Amino acid sequence: MKRKLVLSIVFSGALALSIGFVKEFQSTKVFAQTNGDQYKFVTKEEQDQRENTVAEGKDVITVITAEEQDMVENSSAQEGFVPQANGLGFYFGKSPDN
Repeated sequence: MKRKLVLSIVFSGALALSIGFVKEFQSTKVFAQTNGDQYKFVTKEEQDQRENTVAEGKDVITVITAEEQDMVENSSAQEGFVPQANGLGFYFGKSPDN
């Protein structure tokens, strides 16, 4: 009887731990590191909105943070795109002189 009780307690504990870990892994988001490639998928509507703003001749203001500038300056890429948290982003190109 004591053996069955211990076995059921161990089994219940293992089940509770596994359920807890599954819930934790489902809620964890993985963000890209700044030293690797970053991709952001946008919907067709978001892309059209961005393209139409520029096509209509409206001003588009992009604020570049110090971290983003450092990331661009310290990267080995000569050109690329840096996505931003607000859904916008900017293209950069380094001149051969720098």
